[in-house]
Amino acid sequence: MKPWQLCLVLSLLALPALAQDDAALCREEAQRGQVQACQKAIAAMPRDPELHALLGQAYFASGLYHDGLQALRDAVIASNGAAEHRYRFAGFAALINEYPKAAQELEMVVADQPDHLKAWMLLADCYRFMKNKPAAYRAGRKAAELGDPAEAYILAVRYSNGEGVKADPIEELRWLEQAAKAGYAAAIQDLVRFYADGRPGMPPDTAKRDYWQRKAKKLK
Repeated sequence: MKPWQLCLVLSLLALPALAQDDAALCREEAQRGQVQACQKAIAAMPRDPELHALLGQAYFASGLYHDGLQALRDAVIASNGAAEHRYRFAGFAALINEYPKAAQELEMVVADQPDHLKAWMLLADCYRFMKNKPAAYRAGRKAAELGDPAEAYILAVRYSNGEGVKADPIEELRWLEQAAKAGYAAAIQDLVRFYADGRPGMPPDTAKRDYWQRKAKKLK
């Protein structure tokens, strides 16, 4: 092998190591809003979605939100639309009030992963900010069904007030109990009042009132 050929082989062998060093530095610097290491790492490994995502985080940390969203979009593309990168893009988009963009990505996440609780929770919040009540109800109900106590409580209030749904004390009680059993303080307080006052066709229940009252006192 000629000397120049040996030098070329050695330099090519060194590239992965250098790229890995840049990737490690990218992870360290992204939190401080420094983008140079991430840009250098992406130049060496342009198809690595995590590097694009880290660059996006670095831009956000430095206040360059438009550039950050573009880098996060590049991460989605590099990952072939992986749910984790769509969810990350949506989270950062929501941070800067880009709710329609966030909702669009989240809809694709939940279509791919119907049990993605955090995606449903964020989607419900996005639709609330967009004042799309039917869509917020749909996403919030799904999040409640998957176990989110905050969304369960919101459903209970809806059924109590007849907000967007027919008032239904049975459904109100169902969602209050789910949220209360998860330790959601507001639901526990409302459940005490529910059992203390009763509802039409549902008389007060002092035993259950006292049970939830004891639970409420432990929260203080």
